[in-house]
Amino acid sequence: MFNRHYRKVRLLFALTDVAVIAVAFVAAYQTRLLLHFERVFYIDFPIAALLLLVSALCWVAVGYWFNVYEKLDSAHLPVILRDTFRQCVLGTVCVVLAQYFLRLDLSRPFVALFGIDSWILLCLFRINAGSWIGVIRRRFGTAHFIMVVGTGENAHRLG
Repeated sequence: MFNRHYRKVRLLFALTDVAVIAVAFVAAYQTRLLLHFERVFYIDFPIAALLLLVSALCWVAVGYWFNVYEKLDSAHLPVILRDTFRQCVLGTVCVVLAQYFLRLDLSRPFVALFGIDSWILLCLFRINAGSWIGVIRRRFGTAHFIMVVGTGENAHRLG
């Protein structure tokens, strides 16, 4: 009965993960631009959009794989930190693999900053999301009234 409501909550958290990953991507890119290493660093818009799409898909897939969105209501700090760390490490590995397969020349500090920024921002969101989960569950878990029609044995049992 509540499976549909839990799917809505998981989808909501997956969409917020996509938004947080996009913010982490932009933050890592801007930080790498501000750091002046020996090489000039820039990413063209189509490549950046492709990397952001691959990153978001990988992060959400890893989140569903580890059931991260199901454990957010527990709000235990060590569990949140551990699961988010695993999700970010595997997501960063996916970005490195995408870089390899697409034959891109990404900066190593950018990839490291992206992984670290995504971990920090996802942890901040998930730690604070514990208080929002109650509100979301109350909204989706509202009382339902069901009318049973009939006087037979099945109607009495169902009632």
